[in-house]
Amino acid sequence: MKNFFLLVLLSVVLHSCSDPDTTAPLINVSNLTPSPTSGMVCGELENTVVFLESGDTLQLTFTISDDDELSQYKIDLHGNFDCHGHSNKVETTDWYLISIEDVQGAEQTVVRELLVPTDVTTGLYHFSIQATDISGNNSITSVYSLDVTNTTDSEEPQLTVSEPSATTFNVQQGTAIGFQGNLADNLPLGEGGNGRIELRYWSISNQTINTLYTEELESSVEESHDFNFDATVPITTVSGTYIFELRAFDGVNNPSNTVQFTVEVI
Repeated sequence: MKNFFLLVLLSVVLHSCSDPDTTAPLINVSNLTPSPTSGMVCGELENTVVFLESGDTLQLTFTISDDDELSQYKIDLHGNFDCHGHSNKVETTDWYLISIEDVQGAEQTVVRELLVPTDVTTGLYHFSIQATDISGNNSITSVYSLDVTNTTDSEEPQLTVSEPSATTFNVQQGTAIGFQGNLADNLPLGEGGNGRIELRYWSISNQTINTLYTEELESSVEESHDFNFDATVPITTVSGTYIFELRAFDGVNNPSNTVQFTVEVI
């Protein structure tokens, strides 16, 4: 009986001293069609950008493996229209997918086809793949940028500004700046639900972007829209040099040209 208890105790000790599984699973993407290439994403060059159009199919094959036992994989696809800013969409469809699937064994190959919506919202998207093993270890996330075009309207709107007439000027905190101009496009700006005009600004010292004004365009707006609005510089704005940027988007989210002003807040 004494030897039996010694054996049980030894078994418990050996089990408690065994090394935990801390090795993360691996993901090997063997096929991604269309193939990733170089492209501009949020002002920076990336080498893993996939260009797609509405109605296309994103074909995906990847193998996940682990030294022990796999548990799940997750596919995450969501909009990155404004470098993770968000705005209301009405008629076009933001391409969005969260897919979490169970897997077993030490290795498994996954084949997926992801269909781009025919009425997709134009813009940048993030696409990522991650795997988890049975011990809860997460793989390194494979991340891609998707540059998606709605083929019903691929032409960018044109923004012209008449006021302010100068591109460099001074202004005091709490003062309103008047903006006037026109936004024109090949199709009605109100169709698609994404038409809008935005005024952003940032300090040249820290580059933090703030949105000062947004005008959502109603569904009745046609191919040409005159705008006229005042934007007040916050009273809390620290004195210094700022960039004010006016930009716009048409109904399917195509961005216009931008107009910038260098403003000295005094």
